[in-house]
Amino acid sequence: CGYIVDGALQPEMTMVVVMKQNQAVLSSSSSGTKKRGQIILRSAVLAICVVATVLFILSLQMTLKLHSEDSTAGVVHKSLREFDGKVVSNDTEETQLVPATIEDDSQSSMYKVIDRSKRTVIPDKDRSLAFVHIGKSGGSTISLLLRNGCIQAAEGETCEEERWKKFPGKVGETETIASQRIQFYLHVSNVDSGKMAEYYSRVSSIVVAARDPLDRWISAFLSRHPDNIDGMRLRNRAASLRAQARGQTPPIWAQKRVFGIDGVRNDQIHRVAYDGCYPNVQEFVDCATTDEPPSENDLYNTRIMFMEKAKMHFEQVTLNCRETCKEIAAATSRYIHHVRVNYQAYLKELPSDKEVFVIRTKSLWQDWVKVNNLLGSPNDVAIPDSINEGKVVNTQDKLPVRSNLSNEGRESLCKLLRNEYILYIDLLNRAVNLSDNDIKSALDDVHKNCPAILESIL
Repeated sequence: CGYIVDGALQPEMTMVVVMKQNQAVLSSSSSGTKKRGQIILRSAVLAICVVATVLFILSLQMTLKLHSEDSTAGVVHKSLREFDGKVVSNDTEETQLVPATIEDDSQSSMYKVIDRSKRTVIPDKDRSLAFVHIGKSGGSTISLLLRNGCIQAAEGETCEEERWKKFPGKVGETETIASQRIQFYLHVSNVDSGKMAEYYSRVSSIVVAARDPLDRWISAFLSRHPDNIDGMRLRNRAASLRAQARGQTPPIWAQKRVFGIDGVRNDQIHRVAYDGCYPNVQEFVDCATTDEPPSENDLYNTRIMFMEKAKMHFEQVTLNCRETCKEIAAATSRYIHHVRVNYQAYLKELPSDKEVFVIRTKSLWQDWVKVNNLLGSPNDVAIPDSINEGKVVNTQDKLPVRSNLSNEGRESLCKLLRNEYILYIDLLNRAVNLSDNDIKSALDDVHKNCPAILESIL
């Protein structure tokens, strides 16, 4: 504007443009008229320049604002898409896929529990391996893919030949490196034998099936619910009959027997305890954590009947529900074995110098591939083509009793599982097959289930 006013319009003269028959006519004014015209024109041009400048600035600000909003929207939309799927960065191996997350201060803080100094790495030529199946963690599926994936293998006995071929699809076509190298399998009965220290002394490394403790506990509780046991038996029977009618082999999960508690009397007591003391997850938590004084309401009187030695027995029983609930919470009750045989039971005798591989339930096949690669598989092992094909053993879909845990109940159950979470996080830190991002993904689940646990550990 200064250039136009002070340069383009010289003070000696002014231009008055008169349009006449499409021609520009230049005329000079008298001295007084000339001066007044110069002032008026300079003022008009200056005003026009100022207005144009203001409009330009406003236009520029609007453009920048729109660009900023578009960029922000792009980031938000991208993050939402990534939460629904999986992402792989350029420097991340394909077997280390993790959900994309937006870290806030609480997330950054919770990652402080990651301590990779706890890992022990054994040279491959010195590795000897066992598979540890912590209940309700997907271990039954993996055990089927192992030539030594049966209970008796720990005592030197052989399993059925080519057991992995029972697995449907491409997964069962070829034996994996892990199957060839894992020497034996450990589960509940091995823990109950009291020989875990001796089993661990035989190997340099273990492969462990592991799951978030809260999810594992709820699955263990529901799997022993009498209504769910009966539902699984009926479902398996129906699936077997349908397959036989078509001349087909029943699915593996339909072939598996669903056991109750050892001993017919104990099994009946187990059933009435669920019925009268803790018919669902929420009522169990209320029962186990109540601070009310003991009262007659804690007692459940009922009658059981059972067949033993070809004779029907009838018996009146009285259960102290509060004591029973607290025993289960303390992992000392015989009634729910996968709650009793927990992380503490499996890992208390595991030496700190043992090498650990972890197969996480939520990343079962991803971790299975990675473990095989680390053990020397030249190619990625086959994995199921579909979700249904991957549900091989112990599937609990569409069972009558599901979790009804409230937010308050969840907090209470998390407090009961604090030590289990400490052991679970320690196991993750020791895993040689998990990346830092893998552990962060598992900790995201811990934070979602039991945020106060991480805060208490930190």
